[in-house]
Amino acid sequence: WIPSITIPQPFKMTLREARKKSQLMKSYLFLELDKPRDKRQSQDEAECQKQFRAQPVPAHVFLPLYHEIMEQNEIRRQIATQKRKELLLSTQRPFSFLEKEEKKKEAIRQKFLAAATSSESSKPKQASRKVPKSTYDPLLGDKLKEAELYREIRIQMRAKDLLESSVAPIDTSNCRRKPQSRTATKTKQEKLGFLQDNSFSFTPRINPTIPDFEELYWAFQREAVRRQEVKEATRNKPFKLRTSNLRSRQRQANERIKFHFFQDSHQLSKVSMQKSRSLTALSSLSSNTLPVHITDATRKRESAIRCSQESKKEGDKEGIYWLEEQKKKCQAIRKSVNSRAKALDPHRSLDETLKEKLKQNWQNMRERTKEYRKELEEMQLRVKNRPYLFEQVTKHDARQGAERRYRHTLQHVGLSEEFVRKKGEDATDLLEEESDIHRVPQPQSEKNDCTVLEGEPHEEQRGEEKAT
Repeated sequence: WIPSITIPQPFKMTLREARKKSQLMKSYLFLELDKPRDKRQSQDEAECQKQFRAQPVPAHVFLPLYHEIMEQNEIRRQIATQKRKELLLSTQRPFSFLEKEEKKKEAIRQKFLAAATSSESSKPKQASRKVPKSTYDPLLGDKLKEAELYREIRIQMRAKDLLESSVAPIDTSNCRRKPQSRTATKTKQEKLGFLQDNSFSFTPRINPTIPDFEELYWAFQREAVRRQEVKEATRNKPFKLRTSNLRSRQRQANERIKFHFFQDSHQLSKVSMQKSRSLTALSSLSSNTLPVHITDATRKRESAIRCSQESKKEGDKEGIYWLEEQKKKCQAIRKSVNSRAKALDPHRSLDETLKEKLKQNWQNMRERTKEYRKELEEMQLRVKNRPYLFEQVTKHDARQGAERRYRHTLQHVGLSEEFVRKKGEDATDLLEEESDIHRVPQPQSEKNDCTVLEGEPHEEQRGEEKAT
């Protein structure tokens, strides 16, 4: 027999109520969480819906700078004109009454300027008013546009009404009268009366055909060529001089003719003609030409021409020589001036300093590269020798653990850190004093004793270090 055990189960109503409570709690929590988010969202939307407009520039900011500049320019122009007038008046000598008139005009002008300046200064300055708040209204522009439109419509309607109701000032319909005959019209009719008469005896003839001007031109050219007279060319004839009848001339001519008779015809053009004793210049000795007798006048003329040519050549040579000498002198002076300028000038030229600057720049570049490489090597060494992060962390943790154990042991024994630190400082001071005493020089006989004594403090120091 197996006894049955009743397992109590909750009613559905209780389950539903518990579920509702949990849902209500959840909804309340969600609402509490959503409230700041909704608030932030509404604030963002309100911020986005804001419209920003630039405020108009206040009226007191605007200054009449243009007018001030124009006034200054006008004053400067008046001063310049006054100076020019004074200069002109100083150069001339005017009459006394002209000077008096100028002084009167100047006095009147000064009075007028003084009155104008006093009236301007007496005017009170307008205080700058604040811009009304109504100007910041966004609907102000629309209102102004609407008012302008109404004004234009009223102007157009007013113009139409005035045009319809307008009447001419003088009635011109009844004022038209016949022109009266005056003396001028009578004389004009008398003078031009013959033009109205149609009985003229002369009638001009009109040619209806248009002439061909190009054809007429070529016909005229052909007629001119046909009518022109052909002149015969002038033929040169040798002079009939009687100088060839002289005996000396005949003998020379006969000898030369015999000499050239045995030569070929193609070599006759290449033979140079010889000059006679009387300085005759014969172009050729053919049968057509005859020798010419030169007079004393021609001989003197030739000698004068030769002398003038020689003097001209000598003058040209002297001019060339003088120019060369001047050039040499200028070069020598330029060299001396340059050398003196270089000696007196403390600054050196660019050609001299260029190589030094290049060398200096190259050395600076080398030094910079060396420094840069050295810095890189140092950085690499630091990075290489630096322990890893986990090693640093473990080392730090071990140091903190050792310090913690040291403090616990001191607390357990009942000592303080300051007491231990003071004792350690006293021990180090004693060790330093002993080391200074042992460093004093001693004789060689006591050398072994010193070595023995030196060993003891080291042992004591090691023992104290172990104790600490």
